[in-house]
Amino acid sequence: MSWRDRDDEFGDDPMRGSGRPGGDWQGIRPSFDNPMSWALSLGRVAGIEVRVHIVFLIFIVVMLLWAAFARPGAGAAAPSSFWIMFAMLGILFGIVLLHEFGHCIGCRKSGGEANEILMWPLGGLAYCQPPNHWKAHLATAVGGPLVNVAICLAAAPMLGLATGQWLGVAIPNPLFFDALYAQGAVLTNWPLIILYLINAISLLLLLFNLLPIFPLDGGRIVQAVLWRRYGYVASMRFAVRTGFVGAILLGIIGLVMSLSGTGGGVMLVLIAVFGGFTCWQTHRQLAFTEEMLGFESDDYALSLATGSEREPQFSERELRREEKQRQQEMEAAQEIDRILAKIAASGMQSLTGRERKMLKRETERKRNG
Repeated sequence: MSWRDRDDEFGDDPMRGSGRPGGDWQGIRPSFDNPMSWALSLGRVAGIEVRVHIVFLIFIVVMLLWAAFARPGAGAAAPSSFWIMFAMLGILFGIVLLHEFGHCIGCRKSGGEANEILMWPLGGLAYCQPPNHWKAHLATAVGGPLVNVAICLAAAPMLGLATGQWLGVAIPNPLFFDALYAQGAVLTNWPLIILYLINAISLLLLLFNLLPIFPLDGGRIVQAVLWRRYGYVASMRFAVRTGFVGAILLGIIGLVMSLSGTGGGVMLVLIAVFGGFTCWQTHRQLAFTEEMLGFESDDYALSLATGSEREPQFSERELRREEKQRQQEMEAAQEIDRILAKIAASGMQSLTGRERKMLKRETERKRNG
């Protein structure tokens, strides 16, 4: 349901060890003290390792057991709750997996790397490493929702033409799959039921992921668009603050739904906690960049681009020398911007020795004026 930009979903995550594609989840073997490593491999597709978390498998079993003892639907032609739940879980798994492949394709098309997908209780995580540029991050973020759009564009017309009912069936209510059990329902056979579930679940995931809440796709899209104008640090700070507010609102909605007995409330609360924790982590990395290193990469690059750090020289030779030096400093500033973006995503431990030396040298130069 989202992709992790820490190299996070892409390859520079410090937990990945050698960074080799595939292998154990994030390059580590399953261990008792690391719950995120409790995943089983389902194989590789197009060089992308697909893993499913043990807790996700337990969740599927629990939901099937719950459906097996639930009362059947009220519709005359409605199948049993167990088989509906079985179909819903299978379709949900498939659509989420395709959504994550969309992120991977978007990342690879923009020149990045994407080698692993983890299916876990809160959806899916595509581990990608797009280039440190707003267009690459935007392409990676948009790739997943575009898959859902394509599914809905294919399924909705087929449903409308087959049933003659557009509103409520071809254009479903994504929060309540009431068309399955409505009186006089037109979904009287399994092909139509499967098509309806594919369309409704894909629409639900699309709308949910486009909420402007970081780290959902909508929040990442907003951050990438703002990055173009305001720089990485400022755009990420805005996305994180918006994500905090969104996580709080989503948690409140989930609690209200849980107290009222509406399904899905607990899942919304868990997603809100995950989103809030991700925003908190990102906020800490941004604060580290500003407080410990003493400058923001975007401000630093801007000062070099505008030449605010020195007075220009006026002889032709000095002007050429000045221009060459400024060009070198601009290239260094771009490299610093990339390094700081990497720190904000993955932490200091993800830096190479060369990156650490360059960051130290530029930090001292900045502090000494």
